[in-house]
Amino acid sequence: MGNGKMPAILTVAVFAVLAAAVFWIQPYSADFPGRDFTRPARRFVTAALRQDSTTLVQLSGAPEPVAWALTVARRQPGRLSAWARDAQVWVGARSADTTEVFLLNASTETCPMSPIRVRFVGTGKRARVVEASSACLDNR
Repeated sequence: MGNGKMPAILTVAVFAVLAAAVFWIQPYSADFPGRDFTRPARRFVTAALRQDSTTLVQLSGAPEPVAWALTVARRQPGRLSAWARDAQVWVGARSADTTEVFLLNASTETCPMSPIRVRFVGTGKRARVVEASSACLDNR
């Protein structure tokens, strides 16, 4: 005769196996919302810092962000390098295929509360910059 503990032990064991399977398989894992824009945004800032107009043109969907990036790189390379080193990318408003992205500077000495605002059309490898600005970098 059983003492009644076996069904409870089996139930706990089954739940433990199912929980382990969910953690291992992760059927509902999700990516961070800004992941599609992190690499293109950093590439844009790095190309600007290097004053690499060819790469800037490839990453852009309009001439204005290229001109902005080259102007900022010539006038304020030290400030721009802080974003190239320490930028945190946050996704803002989305409308159809256009996404507003903010590059926040983690450095406390260079415009800590003034992000670079980049507007992208498309996502991932097809993301193109159509607008770029920063209150900190534009006013110098």
